[in-house]
Amino acid sequence: MEPVRKIEEGLKELYDSNVGKVERQPDVDIYDLGDSVVIYIDMPGVKKEGIKVRVYDRSVEVTASPSQQEAQGKPIRRERISNFPVSRKIELPFRLRVDSARAVYRDGVLQVVVGKAGEYGVAELKID
Repeated sequence: MEPVRKIEEGLKELYDSNVGKVERQPDVDIYDLGDSVVIYIDMPGVKKEGIKVRVYDRSVEVTASPSQQEAQGKPIRRERISNFPVSRKIELPFRLRVDSARAVYRDGVLQVVVGKAGEYGVAELKID
């Protein structure tokens, strides 16, 4: 068991020494509402002012800066998402109406709602 413990301690030390440098990907839920899509992104502890949302024609990208926490003492373990830069690009299988996008941040969850602009692909047309 000793080699496993040494590996765990080494990984913990590497992790702790890179807090603030390593990006984290937040968890997401995506719902198709027919004419729009809703994306819920978990970002607990992140300040609204530090969040940036970009909507592209087929994806949504979310980034956030780490929150500076006022804490006393030397950290022993830092795992909360708010301690890390956050970045996630969500690819979608349809085009988005960029002008219809809106975002709301409440209770640690970012909600992004974007209208769908239509499907990419080939259409075979019936000739009248």
